[in-house]
Amino acid sequence: MIIERYIIKEVLQTLLAVTGVLFLIYVSNRFVRFLAEADSGVLPAGMVVELLALKSLNAAVLLLPLALYLSIMLAFGRLYKDSEMTALAACGVGPGRLLKNMLGMGLAAAVVVAGVSLYAGPWAEERSYQLLDRAKARSDISAIAPGNFRESSSGDLIVYVERQGEDRQSMNNVFIQSEKKGRQNIIAAPSAFQRIDPSTGDRFVVLQNGFRYEGMPGDADFKIIEYKEHAVRVEEKAIEPASRKLAAIPTAALLASDEPGARAEFQWRIAMPVSVVLLALLAVPLSRSNPRQGRYAKLFAAILIYVIYNNLLGVGRAWLEKGTVPPEAGLWWVHGVLLIGIAVLMVRQTGVRWVLSRVA
Repeated sequence: MIIERYIIKEVLQTLLAVTGVLFLIYVSNRFVRFLAEADSGVLPAGMVVELLALKSLNAAVLLLPLALYLSIMLAFGRLYKDSEMTALAACGVGPGRLLKNMLGMGLAAAVVVAGVSLYAGPWAEERSYQLLDRAKARSDISAIAPGNFRESSSGDLIVYVERQGEDRQSMNNVFIQSEKKGRQNIIAAPSAFQRIDPSTGDRFVVLQNGFRYEGMPGDADFKIIEYKEHAVRVEEKAIEPASRKLAAIPTAALLASDEPGARAEFQWRIAMPVSVVLLALLAVPLSRSNPRQGRYAKLFAAILIYVIYNNLLGVGRAWLEKGTVPPEAGLWWVHGVLLIGIAVLMVRQTGVRWVLSRVA
C-alpha cells in the first residue's frame, strides 16, 4: 500500500501542475476574446467572468483526459529516468500493479468527466446561450463602448459616448442622432446618466445641460433648444433565443431523439469518460523507457497518438451524423483500435503469456 500511495502521489502532483497549465492556456485565450468583445460593446463587461467560468467548465471534458494522460507519462518518465521503476520491479511492483493503480485513477477521473459531459456541460452551454441572448437584446445605448459610434439595429439611431463612469451608468460628452418621420434630431450633452423608472421598468438616458437640434440647418423650421435635463426613452429588444447547437441539449433529450446528429452527440459525450480510462491505461506501457532516454523520451509519440485518437473520434462523430456508420457501432470502433494498440504494447513489453493470464 505504501508503494501504491507513492505512485499515486507522484501522478497526482503532476496532474495538478499539468491541469493548471492547460486551463491557464485555455482561460487566457478565452479571456482575451471576451475582453475584445466587451471592449467593442458586443458583450457586457459584467458577463465576462460568468461566461468564462461556463466555458471553462465545458472545456474540462477535453482537458481532463489529456491532463491525466500527460501526467502519467511525465510521472512515470521521471521514475524510469531515476531507476525507481527498476527498484519497484525488484519489490514486486510489475506492469500488472501499475495498470491496476492507473485503472483506478482513470475510473475516478472518468466519473468526474462523465458528470460534466452528460449533465454539467450541456447546462453550462445552455446558460452561455442565455447570456448571449440577453446581450443581444440589450438596448443600443447600454451596449455602447466609450469612444465608438454605434448604430442601432434599425438604422435610425446613432450614439456616441466619449467616456463612461466606473458604474457604467454615468456618461460624459454624449451625442445622439435620430431620425423620425424624415426629420433629423441631434441631442448633445456634456454629461448623462441612465435611469430606470421603478413603476414601469422603462429605461431612460437623462442628458444634462445640453442642446437639442431639430431639423436641418437653414430650414425655416430649424430649432435649437437648450435644456437642463432631457430624458430619452430607450427601447429594449425582446429576447429572441438563438439556434442552439447539440452541445446545449440535455442528455435525456438526446436519448429520446432518433436524429443522427443527436445520436452522434450522445456517443461523443459517452466517449469522453471512456477515453479517460483508455488513455490512462495507454500511458503505462507507452511511458516505459531506460534511464538513458530521459524523462521526455516518449512524450512526442504520446502526443502524436493522442492527436490521432482524438481526430479519429471527430471523424467517427462526423460519420455518425452523416449515417455512414451504423448507430450500433457508434464510436466504439475508435476505442477498440486504441485498446488493441494498448494490448500490442503490453505484449511487446511483457509477452503473450502475461497478457493472456491477466485477461483470463
